[in-house]
Amino acid sequence: MGNMVTVDTHKLAEGSSFYADGQLQSVTVNPRYGSGYLSQVRSLTSGISVVIQNFSLHGEGAFRLPRDQESCPPVIAFFTCYSGVGQISYDRPRIPLGNGFSNINFPEYTAALSMDVKGNTPIQTLIVCMELAVFAELTGKTGDELIEALEMLNFHAGERQKKDWSRSIDFAQRMCGYQALDSFINHPRDTLFLEAKALELAALHIRQLEHLTGKTDQREAASQHVEKIAQACLILKEKMAAPPGARELARKVGLNHNQLVRGFREMFGLGPFEYLRAIRLEKARELIAGHECNVTEAAFNVGYSSLSHFSKAFRDEFGINPKACA
Repeated sequence: MGNMVTVDTHKLAEGSSFYADGQLQSVTVNPRYGSGYLSQVRSLTSGISVVIQNFSLHGEGAFRLPRDQESCPPVIAFFTCYSGVGQISYDRPRIPLGNGFSNINFPEYTAALSMDVKGNTPIQTLIVCMELAVFAELTGKTGDELIEALEMLNFHAGERQKKDWSRSIDFAQRMCGYQALDSFINHPRDTLFLEAKALELAALHIRQLEHLTGKTDQREAASQHVEKIAQACLILKEKMAAPPGARELARKVGLNHNQLVRGFREMFGLGPFEYLRAIRLEKARELIAGHECNVTEAAFNVGYSSLSHFSKAFRDEFGINPKACA
């Protein structure tokens, strides 16, 4: 596959079908074009499944996705890109999807048309698929409610004539997704953990969508103090190796200690220093995976003074040893 070559998905899949008897199937990449899985499926509780794409192609380019969706099961799909994807284009919704962004797909929507990818780069996406009846039972919502919210965002993007990305995934979605990917790939028998993360990721998608469209009740900290909490996050990211204490951090952003803690918990589900721990580990993972430094250097760069404490925290967060990322 040469630079910017466009190829049909059926060729990438060597003619294999993504669906059989209305069910998603695992499909490997044609070795002529690359390696890995175009689609790898794990069924969980009745009506819920997780699909990952975990592959790389020999060259940069795009592949067309099939338009015939008659055999697709009627599911709501919570779709998140983590690496390797330049852009996924849709007829509807018009907002494209790229690395670090998410979208929600419905049976009523036109399926994705094409995916632009980077050559020799791991392509990782994760999709939580949920039957409509299961979605309604778990959330008390209908698909129409989410479609209305998505159409609102889509309309505003069209008004601005802005061919922009869909919703950028937040910190909680990123960490949850990494844990789900690790569980799927490295712990195939731990179905309970994967199911918990799949449900959590779907819930985070919905919460973010409702927040963006003003359809969620905002508590005091999340409504009145959101900018100050964001400022506190920025301070922790910039000073993660030597962060201020909790009370000093609160003072810097103009909150009291209780408001700071409550704001972090309402926005992220974490206290300020649980959040600090998570961003330290995520930064260390990026440094190690990008070969910018070794494990010891990464640990000290993000503020750990003990390599053993860092290694344990890393395993607890990602389920693997730091050296496995190198």
